[in-house]
This record gives sequence, structure tokens and C-alpha cells, in this order.
Amino acid sequence: MLVTATALLLSAATAAHAGSASGGSNYYDGKNPATTKDSSGVYCNVNASQIATRPITDRSTGQQVATLQIFYSWSCQSNWIRVTGNPYGGNTTKNIFSSLGGWNSESDSGYGSSYSMMVYAPGTTQINGEVTLWSPGINEYNWKARGSFAL
Repeated sequence: MLVTATALLLSAATAAHAGSASGGSNYYDGKNPATTKDSSGVYCNVNASQIATRPITDRSTGQQVATLQIFYSWSCQSNWIRVTGNPYGGNTTKNIFSSLGGWNSESDSGYGSSYSMMVYAPGTTQINGEVTLWSPGINEYNWKARGSFAL
């Protein structure tokens, strides 16, 4: 599943969450945590917790240049990732996968922070993912930094 999902071609991003693809059979797979509500009408991001962080390191220097944060919504039982501190300004490609088969892969451009859509992963469901930061402009296909996680 991971290989199949990773092989998908991402759309060029022109705005936040502009290039996105997702799959899975649960309602929450591929949904926005800030605009999706749980069964009681509460937005998924309202009762979420950051459950882990990982460094995003420059491929040339090995130094941390940004942070990958992993969040869990208690009411929606779903995870998503957020990238903070992107210093390059090119595309940020975010991939997140659940052992239940849900996945999300998207790319958006710009400096600073961005987040992925959700994957349904209740309780101790395993999740993993990867973030790649790209240089802008003529070097668009030259990746600059990468971070990953498996929980």
C-alpha cells in the first residue's frame, strides 16, 4: 500500500492544500481537521493533541531546518501532520499512511507552516509518513530536506 500510494503523481500546488490525493474507506480519510466535525458537531482539530515531533533535516548539511509535528484528534480518532519552519519556500510534500489503509499525499508551496489532511487511525493503529521540502523556482524538482516518522 505504501509503495502504491507514494507512487501517485502529485499536482502542482498553487495554494495551501492545492495538490492533494487521498484514499481509504473511512469518513475521516482525506478530510481537513479544521473544517471537519465529529459526530457531536465538534471540529476535529479542537480536541487534538500533538503526539510526536520529528526533525526535518537538510540533505547537504544534516542540520535540522524545520519540524514535523504529528497530531491526533481524540473525537475523530484521526491523525495528521504539520510542518513548521520551512525555510526554502518551495513545495512541501506531505505523506501520511494508516495501517488500516487510509492515506493522504499532498503538496503546497510557501515558507512557514502547512498541514496535511487526516487519516483515520483509532487507538493504537500504526501510522507513518514522510515530508519533503523542495527548493522553489528553476530547481523545483531538487529536494532540499526530508523528515519521516513511524508510530
